[in-house]
Amino acid sequence: MKSGRLAVALLLVPPLVVFVGLYLLPLANIFVLSFFGFDRNTGRLGGVTLANYGKFLGDPFYLGILWRTLKLGVASTALALVLGYPVAYYLSRARGRRRAYLMLGILAPLLVSVVVRSFGWLVILGPNGLVNATLTSLRLVDEPLRLLYTETAIVLGLTHVFLSFMVLSIAAALDRIDPALLRAAQNLGASPRQAFVRVVLPLSLPGVAAGCLIVFTLATSAFITPALLGGPRVKVMSFLAYQQSLLLSDWPYGSAIAFVLLAITGTAVLLYLRLLERGRFGVVFR
Repeated sequence: MKSGRLAVALLLVPPLVVFVGLYLLPLANIFVLSFFGFDRNTGRLGGVTLANYGKFLGDPFYLGILWRTLKLGVASTALALVLGYPVAYYLSRARGRRRAYLMLGILAPLLVSVVVRSFGWLVILGPNGLVNATLTSLRLVDEPLRLLYTETAIVLGLTHVFLSFMVLSIAAALDRIDPALLRAAQNLGASPRQAFVRVVLPLSLPGVAAGCLIVFTLATSAFITPALLGGPRVKVMSFLAYQQSLLLSDWPYGSAIAFVLLAITGTAVLLYLRLLERGRFGVVFR
């Protein structure tokens, strides 16, 4: 028994060392740094202060960027859910070679860099891109529409980038549903629609919740896609932290911005999980 526990401990030590050294310690360092002042003239750190957090929370401009970030995260999550649920449902019902091809199509985007996929949207939404070229050729518009550097462009890009996570999460929950439950519902007189609404949908909510949490957290913390499709005109929290830390060299304030986003996103996730545990969405997590 002791040798077995020792073997398990030895297996856990390397990943724990990597996790602590490459994640927890840098995160703790940034957290401590966020409480220091910064002199732009000398580039030196000052004493311990809460001025960085007060500066952010007391400025409507920064609060507006925070609100936009959360709004884009919610919009991207909702759109991914609307698009992803039918795909996941179809995937769960597919069999054989058709399921393999569908799974390949869902996983294939994950093999391509986020930068490449975001640049693809630049080609599609640009002034001379596919959308504007089609609209002008059909004489639906007189001049190209401004589609890039808007919140809509960011939502489309984020949804495209993270849609696979939503589909896979929901499909995993749908695959765990016992087919006997559907047959029982049909034997009791339920129509296919009633069986879906009363059996399939409630049992798939854990997958929906998992997919929403994954997409929301990834969308609110995304950097590349909002930076390319939103540009400096439509700023989000990740771009603001990058700007303060690397462009303006104000590491304490950039760290405070990052932790404000982390705190609010983490709080939203915890509240969401709390509601799920209490069965507010028709499902109880254990």
